[in-house]
Amino acid sequence: MTQTQNTRSVAIFLGLTFAATFGLEAVLIAGGLRFDDPVLRTGPTLWLLAEMWIPGLAALVAVKFVEKRSWRELREDLLLRFGSAGPWVLMLPLAPLLFAAMYGLTWLLGLGAPDPTLATLTTATGAQGLTSDDVFKVMLPMSALVGPLVNFGFGLGEELGWRGFLLPRLLHLGKGRAYLLLGVLWGLWHAPLILAGFDYPGHPVAGVAMMCVLCTAFGVFLGEMTLHFRSVLLAGFIHGAVNAQGYGIWPWLFPSVNPVLGGGSGLTGAAVWLAAGLTAWWWCERRRERDRETAYSGL
Repeated sequence: MTQTQNTRSVAIFLGLTFAATFGLEAVLIAGGLRFDDPVLRTGPTLWLLAEMWIPGLAALVAVKFVEKRSWRELREDLLLRFGSAGPWVLMLPLAPLLFAAMYGLTWLLGLGAPDPTLATLTTATGAQGLTSDDVFKVMLPMSALVGPLVNFGFGLGEELGWRGFLLPRLLHLGKGRAYLLLGVLWGLWHAPLILAGFDYPGHPVAGVAMMCVLCTAFGVFLGEMTLHFRSVLLAGFIHGAVNAQGYGIWPWLFPSVNPVLGGGSGLTGAAVWLAAGLTAWWWCERRRERDRETAYSGL
């Protein structure tokens, strides 16, 4: 593919992704959807889960009809393979450990404290007698083992577009620039929802900026895992595992955290993801260097 063809394909992907997503969200928000509304609205929630597949569908359109790939080439081009089993197994304990680090850092910095009575969760669900023992014996293991599988299909829709399609087509800019540009685009893709109270209620403008920072930091880790193991399916699984933690028990255990500063969505979350991403980058480079040395010595 020439650079002109690459640019055209990326432009089509971004145009479809942002137009379809913002159009759907505009309709839902005009209909009264708010994420700082305590009343759960199941219908719009299901629409929002479905829209996670918009980037993936846009990627399929761009690859099939703009780049004119065959279906066989499409599978290879979008990294539609499982790859090694190791990183899949690794993410089961790693996701909750990283969130424990985020919320531990939040507590250490005085940005929030745990509520062992789970009063907020009790009020929201009507369940009685919940304790911190329930968190560590039942809820946390379920979120680590079952949550990634439940969220995998939705996470894959996003990752097929962002990591399977867009990331490889930005690598000609250099990996660092590609991660930065992709992170900002991915963060801005969430903007209408954030302005409607999603993830950062009460902080619409700072929330959009923080989402760009968070997506960039998390994107380094996701990008390294995707490129090294050449699997967008793995990226979807990681995305699902992270969503299971981020929207699982941790916000209920730490109910009074400023979302821009602490927790999994704030600066503490971005710091932990950046550390994890740079570690993954270093490890992947070491592995590639060792593989090159092994191949050279075998000549």
